[in-house]
Amino acid sequence: MATFLVSPSVAEEINNGTNPTLLATTMGTQYQYTNLGARLDVGLLEAYYTQPFGEKGNMAWTSTLAFGSGPIDQDIGLGDFNLKFTHVPIVTPEYGAAYTVRLYFDTAERPELGSGQTNVEMSAFYAKFLEDGSIFAPAIVHQFGLGDEDFGRSYLNQTTIDFYYVPKLPDPKYYVTLDPALIRDWEAEKNYASLQVTMGMLTGKLFGGESQIFVKPGVLVGGGQSAVWSVQAGFKVIGF
Repeated sequence: MATFLVSPSVAEEINNGTNPTLLATTMGTQYQYTNLGARLDVGLLEAYYTQPFGEKGNMAWTSTLAFGSGPIDQDIGLGDFNLKFTHVPIVTPEYGAAYTVRLYFDTAERPELGSGQTNVEMSAFYAKFLEDGSIFAPAIVHQFGLGDEDFGRSYLNQTTIDFYYVPKLPDPKYYVTLDPALIRDWEAEKNYASLQVTMGMLTGKLFGGESQIFVKPGVLVGGGQSAVWSVQAGFKVIGF
């Protein structure tokens, strides 16, 4: 088995969080506004912390605390808390592979602020480090409920095929990620697609790490989607 190494071209640069195989201590906060159509919208505020561990530093725990406002009640309330485990078993100068397991707890204060059930999200991805310094990391993600959904709530069961791409920009202070995806909702028997584009900027040293701000607009299409468009903005510190 290969040791936990990153591509030399990537390792020489500041970690801006776009390489999914490069784990680092991270803390941040982000807010997402989502338009549901029919003049309805929701807001989601998240605070998260990632801590790598293991002899090679190739495993990590990420805990996320969510607060939201619903389409009817705009008051902020506690959402579903989640805990994610990441393992990057192999990284070479040419490629890397990893998997994640995330557990969502049914902690929402109001029904519209969560899924109404304990659920698990599992993913696996392959990252290819291209010769020009860009990264292509397709992934498959499956999320499913554990059978304890609240009365009147649909069982959660969907699969996402993600095509994550990070182009190499001339100025390392800035970064862009392109994230198109195809989603299958097995319970509703519907298919739809999404596209999210992240634009970020490094803002200097903070707490011994690298700080940054970012904005991530997104759109969903296909007729079976649960929302029309969204925009997320956030701040985080990596590698402190």
